Amino acid sequence: MLEAVYYYRSGEFTKATPLIKEALEIAKEKGYKDFEGLGYLYLSRNQRRMGLLDKAIENALVALQIFESQEDQLNLMLGNSHLGMLYQETGSPEVAIGMHLENIALSKNDPSSGAKARYYFDLGNAYMKAKDYKNAETYFLEAVTISQESNFVPGEMIMLSTLGQLYKATGELDKAKENFNRVLPYFEKTGQFANIAAIYYDLATISSLENEHKASIPLYNKSLNIYKKIENLIYIRDINQKLFIAYNINQDYERAQAANKVYNAINDSINSKEQKEMIADMKTKYETDKIALQGQVAEAESLRNRNYFIGAIIIAGLILLASLFFFGKLREKKKAELVTIELRETQKRLALEKQYRESELKALKSQMNPHFIFNALNSIQEYIVMNKKNEASDYLGKFADLIRTYLSHSDTGIISLQEEIDSLNMYLDLESLRFEETLHYTLNAAQELNKDVIHIPTMLIQPYIENALKHGLLHKKEDRELEVSFNASEGKNIECIVKDNRVGRVKAKEIQEKKSGLHRSFAAKATEERLSLLNYGKEKKIGVEIIDLFDEDKTALGTKVILSIPITAQ
Repeated sequence: MLEAVYYYRSGEFTKATPLIKEALEIAKEKGYKDFEGLGYLYLSRNQRRMGLLDKAIENALVALQIFESQEDQLNLMLGNSHLGMLYQETGSPEVAIGMHLENIALSKNDPSSGAKARYYFDLGNAYMKAKDYKNAETYFLEAVTISQESNFVPGEMIMLSTLGQLYKATGELDKAKENFNRVLPYFEKTGQFANIAAIYYDLATISSLENEHKASIPLYNKSLNIYKKIENLIYIRDINQKLFIAYNINQDYERAQAANKVYNAINDSINSKEQKEMIADMKTKYETDKIALQGQVAEAESLRNRNYFIGAIIIAGLILLASLFFFGKLREKKKAELVTIELRETQKRLALEKQYRESELKALKSQMNPHFIFNALNSIQEYIVMNKKNEASDYLGKFADLIRTYLSHSDTGIISLQEEIDSLNMYLDLESLRFEETLHYTLNAAQELNKDVIHIPTMLIQPYIENALKHGLLHKKEDRELEVSFNASEGKNIECIVKDNRVGRVKAKEIQEKKSGLHRSFAAKATEERLSLLNYGKEKKIGVEIIDLFDEDKTALGTKVILSIPITAQ
């Protein structure tokens, strides 16, 4: 049955999934551990092709455990290769490089074969993910040579295709097109739909890079039609985003709007709030049902005790019966009280978790406020109208990266200090355009801070920067200065300082009241609520201090916000 899955490997992934799961059940029932490991590996590969990377990693790890227990060296190397690719696709190329180097060392003395070529190819992929293009090209070319020596044609085609992607990344577009056009007939002949779609997508992006946007449109559409058939939502979404830009540049605004509508619909379905709320409701229902089950267990035990009392009546008489009945009732009452207390504690914990999730959504909303999004989209529209194609494409790419980063961070409780600095850089880079280059900002971290090891809560610092921009620096006409710094502090804390030369909080408040009456910043309120939840029950708490800066004549010089954040190492 696992062999039947091979028939669907190039496109009809949804048809392969039930076959793999059925094969897994048979292997477990029969006790065939080797086939069980292969089943999990096949399932992981299929999930990777469908873009379900988290589930793919989970099943790959199960497969590796089985291969290790069976001392199955060959399949263990295949599993390492597959898991390495998953790690590089989820942002951990360094881990992937180590796994692939181990496979190459184990197969160094083996004769040329498709499997050996695959190990060199995987290492080249990991180096390319880490943007070490020189090493990547070296191992890709070695993989092609081994494939040719062993007459491994399918592998050779895949490796040449990936080598084309490397040349595209390094700007060697002619080499890239040569490789893509070389392998495309083979993929079309063998019916490898996913690879065909990827080649058309790469050729389309090369046309865009060469400013041949009109030529890119039919290539994008060929790729899109295939991805629709194999139901790959990620690429369907991304291609519609590319088509939106291409149609706009070619002044085909009707098709541009249609592509943008599809992009927004798919993006909303992938990151839908309703889906997250459904998961939260299912978790709450599970915890409630669990408590109800505990109550039923307590009632069953009480019934068993009453049966004991009946036996005691026969043995010890009426007086002993009364005593046992009394103590039984007392014990039943205490157990009922314990169940009630546990139920209340669970409900309290679930309410706190729900409040925390709501605070995460508010924090995300404060980072993606409508003013910022409107200004960004307005800038993109201005570039398009002024026929600044490269600037529009570059700005839209930065904006999409920032939104994607915020959505990714919203799913995690903590992020590294480096990730926080990178996202703040992207945000301030976009905001600087809003202030027409009158905003000068610096973003520094002390050298003694290990930015990759130190972790802090997500969505914590940006609202304070947004507050400085919106309620302070916006009211200055020129020479807007913003300084963000991270320093080591006592007690295993880091200190984040957000300093600006705004008009002062008193003056900013007066301006705000004149515009719209008394109004409190949504971002500040959401951040305060989230800080309370983050500090709840913690010995070391996050501290915030806001200082108004004045000169000797009591003239406002700006504002300084100091955040003291306990260090979390991972």
